[in-house]
Amino acid sequence: MKVGQRILQLFCLLPWAMVAFAHAPDWTTRVYKLVATSVDGTTELGSAVPLEGERLVTNCHVLRRAARIEVHVGVTIRLAQADLRDAYRDMCFLTLPGLQAAPMPMIDVGETRVGLEVMAAGYPAGELAIGKGRIVGLHSCECDGGKIIQTSAAFDRGASGGGLFDRQGRLVGILTFKAKSGGNFHFALPVGWVRQLAVAKNAPGTGEASFWEHPGRESGYFLAACDLGAQEKWRPLSSLADEWTGQEPNNPEAWMALGRARRGLGQAETAVQAFQRALILDSTHAEATWALRELEFELGRSLTGPGEL
Repeated sequence: MKVGQRILQLFCLLPWAMVAFAHAPDWTTRVYKLVATSVDGTTELGSAVPLEGERLVTNCHVLRRAARIEVHVGVTIRLAQADLRDAYRDMCFLTLPGLQAAPMPMIDVGETRVGLEVMAAGYPAGELAIGKGRIVGLHSCECDGGKIIQTSAAFDRGASGGGLFDRQGRLVGILTFKAKSGGNFHFALPVGWVRQLAVAKNAPGTGEASFWEHPGRESGYFLAACDLGAQEKWRPLSSLADEWTGQEPNNPEAWMALGRARRGLGQAETAVQAFQRALILDSTHAEATWALRELEFELGRSLTGPGEL
């Protein structure tokens, strides 16, 4: 195959080559602007997603010092009341008296996957913004009900508590935090947590620290790996990924971290083997597939069978 043809083929396969979303929802009914005011008068901007009727969901860290919670619904400003909370998962529910929101459509269980095209909707700096991208990773946390979503759909401060939606306009997750360097390192809470906590009678945890602010045993690996990757510190990432794959050999994201580190260090062959291992563990992992296609182009040969590390 000629080089020009190969480049064209690669371009056509780009996972970030976004297509038009199936339906363009009215974002003002899907995501609301939130203003939390503390007792000393300082404010924290955030976002919230209406679930059904009077109930909303947002991030607990947005409400941490709130004495007054304002929600902007269209041109009106309403006062919300704090409801159930799980500070460790950084998920808090609100009640907005008088709101009659339609049921929020949510992605079906099992459909959230790496490579899924998504949109991040929220109110950074108090203004509605929509970021397009894809899911680039699914990470374990010391919580049941789903995996932390890593996405290339960008959002900034003030969008916390906003929504991550798929092409059909279904809610996939709740926007929560991002790496300082930006890039592909934006994270959302899984919609499974919304479903799980929405029917709970009592909050599972009442502390203030979230899993991403004070990482535990499981979440510590992926958060540290993402931080090192964002800074392109390949040697420390390689050491961390060696330990991570040893501790969690069946976690495809651990092998993805190892592959990225080895590729960054110029060790293409071992990078190939790591990405192939990720595909063995998750045959739908679009990021692993794309990484192998890039390496196939760079090495000038086909990469078909899985390798051994």
